[in-house]
Amino acid sequence: MQDQLGVNYQKIYMATSNWRGIDNKITESLSEAKDNVKYLQTLEKYLEPLYTGNPESIKETLPALMNSIKMIHTIARYYNTTERMTGLFVKITNQMIINCKYNIVNFMNIKLGKSERIGKLGSLQNPKEKVTTTFEDRGLWDENKYPHDELIAVLKSCQELKDAYIKQYNFTKDRLESMPKARQFDFNTTEIFGKFELFNRRVRKLIDLFSTIR
Repeated sequence: MQDQLGVNYQKIYMATSNWRGIDNKITESLSEAKDNVKYLQTLEKYLEPLYTGNPESIKETLPALMNSIKMIHTIARYYNTTERMTGLFVKITNQMIINCKYNIVNFMNIKLGKSERIGKLGSLQNPKEKVTTTFEDRGLWDENKYPHDELIAVLKSCQELKDAYIKQYNFTKDRLESMPKARQFDFNTTEIFGKFELFNRRVRKLIDLFSTIR
């Protein structure tokens, strides 16, 4: 009888212990989710131009955006891992490229006030969300629809955005290096900027091409 009671007690103890472990994990996950949302919301106003603006307006927000990212990396309890911060930068880079493509192939519509915003801000937080964006570029070769002088100016603005983005990143990285106790920007820059560098090379070839035609 005592042996049976002992076995039952042990089963109850193990079940209770497992439940407490699950409860602790759920509580911790909830705390992590709330903390991540709190810090990501601080980026929202600086990310808005990536969806509604152009390369010039994005460039103006880069110092504030990078400063907010630095803050998250410094003080966030959960989100400041290398994997998550790199992923955040990659998503920002990808959206910059989408913005550049959109402004290149739609710049005349934008000029005439016929374009729509690129997509919802939620796209950064939900990468599976589809953004309906027109990237029809065949018209670029029609100088009547796309005057080369204006097209080249838009292409150059994309180059300038890429340069400003990398410059602001390096400026923030250097500032952190001057504070040895601070968390450093020790991320894979090839992963962050690689697609933008490739896109920039294509833009440069287009500038050379249209400049030669002109």
